[in-house]
Amino acid sequence: MKHSDFLKALKTLKSHIITNRNKQKILTIPQEDKPHKTYCTCKDSNGENKYLYNSQKEIKYLLSSRNISLYSYPCPYEKGWHLTKG
Repeated sequence: MKHSDFLKALKTLKSHIITNRNKQKILTIPQEDKPHKTYCTCKDSNGENKYLYNSQKEIKYLLSSRNISLYSYPCPYEKGWHLTKG
């Protein structure tokens, strides 16, 4: 693949991501055939259930398209990850 073709494909991908970002609130990575528990018993500062992510890779993917400063940490009760403000 030529460098110019690669850059053209990259621009197209970026425009698709921007378009879809406006349509979706949360992007998710397609998971293999394993069930995913969305929430756990952990609570946030407002008393709401915290969202449970499958992996740090999923979190990095979600945060890569946003300019926000959050950190991940393992859920102490479930097999998953949470986000916290930094």
